[in-house]
Amino acid sequence: MVKTEVPAPPVTGPRGARRPERSMWVGTAVAAVWVAVGVLSIFAPDLVSGTQQEHVPVAALLTWLWGGLATGLILLAGAVGDTSGDRWRGVATVIAVMWGVVAVAGIWSPILETGTDPTRVPLAAIFAPVAGAIGTAFVCVYAAGGRRSER
Repeated sequence: MVKTEVPAPPVTGPRGARRPERSMWVGTAVAAVWVAVGVLSIFAPDLVSGTQQEHVPVAALLTWLWGGLATGLILLAGAVGDTSGDRWRGVATVIAVMWGVVAVAGIWSPILETGTDPTRVPLAAIFAPVAGAIGTAFVCVYAAGGRRSER
């Protein structure tokens, strides 16, 4: 008698999609956001103000908030969105590039200097994470809204 082993079917989610691949890309997108948040928090220029020239690390104080929002949006879109791993590969790539640009812009953009003290305000370190979170929202709406028809 010949004994054959039948391979186990792939782990599937709704509509037969391979969930591990989608989960990997969702995790990659979340990791990209937090790497950018960490790099920006560490290397972004500080807000310098007052006659004593006090340094306030505004990026370290604010960026985690926008990274947390982006993470929530990515996880939500990953839970309800298209189950295709192909779509999520593109979504994760776009999010990683976007947050890479956020980190680069926040670190190396010019600093606004005002007054005779002078006060130095790193505007890009403050507003780039906001733009990254908004961009992530748009990408996640795309990922959550598009569903392939199953036949």
